[in-house]
Amino acid sequence: MVEVTPEAIEAAQGGLAAGAAVAVQNFTNLIALRGNGTPSTPTNANAPINGQGDAVAAAAAAEDVATSDYTPPAPRTAFSSFIDHPNEFIVFLESCLESPELSKSDKTDLYTTLFEMYLHKASEKKGEGREEWEAKAKKLIGGEDIPMESSNVLLLSDLSGFKDGTILVKEQAGLLFDIFRSYTSAKDTRGAMKALRKYGPEEPQLYPAALAYLTSHPQILDEAGPDELAGVLNKIDKDGLMAPLQVLQTMMGQGGDGGTGEGGVATMGMIKPYLHEIIDRERREIASNRRRIAAFRSETEQKRTELAELSTKPAVFQATRCSDCGQSLELPVVHFLCKHSFHQRCLRGGGAGPEAECPLCAKDNATIRALRRSQAENADKHELFRNELERSEDRFATVADWFGRGVMDVPNVE
Repeated sequence: MVEVTPEAIEAAQGGLAAGAAVAVQNFTNLIALRGNGTPSTPTNANAPINGQGDAVAAAAAAEDVATSDYTPPAPRTAFSSFIDHPNEFIVFLESCLESPELSKSDKTDLYTTLFEMYLHKASEKKGEGREEWEAKAKKLIGGEDIPMESSNVLLLSDLSGFKDGTILVKEQAGLLFDIFRSYTSAKDTRGAMKALRKYGPEEPQLYPAALAYLTSHPQILDEAGPDELAGVLNKIDKDGLMAPLQVLQTMMGQGGDGGTGEGGVATMGMIKPYLHEIIDRERREIASNRRRIAAFRSETEQKRTELAELSTKPAVFQATRCSDCGQSLELPVVHFLCKHSFHQRCLRGGGAGPEAECPLCAKDNATIRALRRSQAENADKHELFRNELERSEDRFATVADWFGRGVMDVPNVE
């Protein structure tokens, strides 16, 4: 039997007290570490610990926790805790996004990961369940102020077979032609025609590409049907997107097929309505131009005859009423060669002097003089004429317009 002496009991009690002091000190330091990430050293660390000292230390520790600034960790640090728990992970991500104090980088991580989880859930579902998760993914892409990188969205959409995501990103970037090309490359005729109807008004050059695609292979043309081909041709013809010769070359395979197939599978029966409309319109335009030419020639001859008569024959004035007041003419009377007659009192300044002008014809005469001045100024602008001719799509019309301006007039040599 071991005898326990009073000295041993006192020494043991002293050791327990010292151990309690160390434990309280460590707990205080741990609380400070969890609060701001750096341990704090209390001012009474070397003071002896007793019952009153324990209470003071605990109160000081509680005050440090209350007043310290706590910086939460980044949400990414918790992602690994949700492995094999996708539903709980989605709830966690959506809850984190409700916090108003997230940094931009944290938002990017959360939205991108949430988009990936939506696509993951969609790949596990079929029917309505898949559509529900895909709708959530589309809502993320189409939302405002959502910091997701377009490259990440395209990559995730491609890996998951989420075509709507790829299309939405390209729409936001204005890559409408690329969307159409993605359908034609996949030989998705129905999708290509749907994209053409949606983006065609904004991107007219899709119609020539659609014509090349539809006439690239017999199977594609059969799948689209003659109505789609006729609609594309009508749009091209109406908006002048291609010259008739270019249309024929594309449909007959001489203008290239855009790398989509063999090209030139359209039959003459498909081309005939288009050619018939083009030829009829050209004939009507030619007939209209001929009528205008005849009218201009007749008017020109009439004006020349009038000028010859005015310069060689005496003018006969038969007006009986003033062209201004409408009353019977009384002397003194002023007659103009335009066959208008006025009382002298009805004219401003009395109609005297060589600069006197018929007030009824003054406006038209001023317009003609302005046109002549403009023609004289444009007659020497050959460089401007050449630049406009190079940029013009209808060079014949440009030449005719500048010809009327007098750019080709031969100067008079005195």
